[in-house]
Amino acid sequence: MPVPSNPKPLPGPTRPLGSPEIPQFHLPGKGAKGVYAPRLYGAAHIQFADRRRRLDETRHVAFMVPLDASTRTPDWDAATASTLGVKDLLPEAPVVAPYEPLPNGAMQVNTFARWAKQFDRWLARTQRIELATKQDPPEPVTMGPKRGGVSVDLVAIVWELVAAV
Repeated sequence: MPVPSNPKPLPGPTRPLGSPEIPQFHLPGKGAKGVYAPRLYGAAHIQFADRRRRLDETRHVAFMVPLDASTRTPDWDAATASTLGVKDLLPEAPVVAPYEPLPNGAMQVNTFARWAKQFDRWLARTQRIELATKQDPPEPVTMGPKRGGVSVDLVAIVWELVAAV
């Protein structure tokens, strides 16, 4: 029987260990069976400000991007918004289940720090606020965060219980 050239690593019985400096949490879940899949979670607050328009608004955002064992650089453009705040993350697994493997970079502090910096830059590049001008008829104006207005609260590996495939 031929062996696949790139077999998917099998889940392990325990959470893969990385550096203790790299935060790891679990997502609250409703299931009782499955496998824990790794995600990269990022939370931040973003300040939009413009004195001339009398704008000073802060938004709290959170995003997640899937990780698999072959991930070298997370694709933040593929991230999905999350309603879970930092306080909603669980320090311990809610149920016992096997874990999918982490990518090698997720276990190295320097690589993980680069991923966090990419999250910060991605937010500065992609987050926008739309305002209406005082013209008649009003024209929409799109603005990004103020300079230095992105403040990352947390970038962490989070484990989501998903159905085993």
